[in-house]
Amino acid sequence: AAGVWTHLSFQSERSPLPVTGGLPDGVLRDDPLPPHPWTPFRPGSAAFLATLARLPAVRRPWLREIYDRVADRPYDRPF
Repeated sequence: AAGVWTHLSFQSERSPLPVTGGLPDGVLRDDPLPPHPWTPFRPGSAAFLATLARLPAVRRPWLREIYDRVADRPYDRPF
């Protein structure tokens, strides 16, 4: 299916396999690289608390401490 689509779309011989390595000399990218995040990923506090609340293990003291800390101060680091 990929070969038929490639032939109909581009009308030339192209490989349906992903290309590895860098671009050849003289070829410029036509799309910019994605921006890098400024900070590490942090889940939203509401989603984090809702997920923890569904776990039976949230009754354990160490996990309950994390839950309470995030509930009291949702913008602090949980760990």
